[in-house]
Amino acid sequence: MSLLLPEGSRLLHIGPAKTGTTSLQSAFHTNRAAIAAYGVHYAGRNSQPRAAAGAVALGRRIAGHRDGLEAWPRLVREIDESTAKRIVISSETFARADDERAATVIEALGADRTTVVITMRPLADMLPSSWQQWVQTGSRTSWPDWLDAMLRTEDTLTAPQPEFWQKTRIDALARRWSRLVGRDNVVVLSLAGAARDFPLRTFEAFTGLPEGVLVPDPRAENASPGYAVAETIRHFNARFAELDGATADVQAALVEFGAIRRLREQPELLRAGGPIEVPQWAADRAAELVREMVHGIRELGVRTIGNLDALAVPSRRPVAALQPPPALPTEAAAALLVGMMLTQGRGVPTFDSFRAAPKPPPPPPADLDTVGTRRLMSYTAGRIGDRVRARLRTEPSAAPVPSEA
Repeated sequence: MSLLLPEGSRLLHIGPAKTGTTSLQSAFHTNRAAIAAYGVHYAGRNSQPRAAAGAVALGRRIAGHRDGLEAWPRLVREIDESTAKRIVISSETFARADDERAATVIEALGADRTTVVITMRPLADMLPSSWQQWVQTGSRTSWPDWLDAMLRTEDTLTAPQPEFWQKTRIDALARRWSRLVGRDNVVVLSLAGAARDFPLRTFEAFTGLPEGVLVPDPRAENASPGYAVAETIRHFNARFAELDGATADVQAALVEFGAIRRLREQPELLRAGGPIEVPQWAADRAAELVREMVHGIRELGVRTIGNLDALAVPSRRPVAALQPPPALPTEAAAALLVGMMLTQGRGVPTFDSFRAAPKPPPPPPADLDTVGTRRLMSYTAGRIGDRVRARLRTEPSAAPVPSEA
């Protein structure tokens, strides 16, 4: 069966996060000129239109981004004005939309010409990367406590962080978006057990691109920090939250756009402390949840590509029990500090946000004997004038007041 979408199609890739989205987005962004020659337009100016997706899916500006709610209508205009045969829109932020906001997205793109693609990795593999991403954005919850909160619950949508499951339960995602575009226009793509380039080749088939055109920028790899790095940032978040002026924008500037960006230039330091391990009990619970999701997807009848059953099998062997987090090497700690320092001068709120303007000292008590007559009379007249004007503003007006409809 051919995967090629009809001309005029909009391919909406909603992630969710931690499913190889960065590599795929980098491949489309880096090769814009090459794909345009084949009639494919990649929407947005950057590797992904995250600000626009946040505006429509969350109804707010994403911390650390300058663009706000105006980003979504701007992206829609770009899509509407494109003459390309096929348009690709990719951001994992779309997976965070609720029913109403998802409907807004499809209304703008057109239900009759939109195909929604959901990508998925083994759930047990996504747990560590999802936790460290929460830490990067300000979480102070430890890895063991986060696992307990996420997995030791009967109803995942009532967990302490229900948004994680809202964007990760691919059965719920498929159900939400298929109501809007039809089950034949929702594709669930399993990456479990597949070759590294499997999503790239599949998206080439969707859009009519020759095989091998989509090549990601190797510098764009979204590697996850090691356990020691993530744990150090978690402790930083706890101390940072105690400061006056500690906003999400400042935290994003210091961590995501500062310390982590710096460490990505030195992968051996980024991975300090080794990988974040998954305990056996968590892997077992994840496998149970995957089986529920796969059953729901098959009942729904949406299109599927790849091995869905393999989503229950982690790529790394689980450990019997978690060990205490390792200490961060001094060289990695120094790189974190340098990254935070380098945020200065980039036009983002940083350390200066904590320097509140000093309050002026109170004026000394007036000594009427030292105040001249003219100055005293001028002050008194001014005070009387202020009171009269304030009284006039509060007097009822003689003009008629229109009645409320």
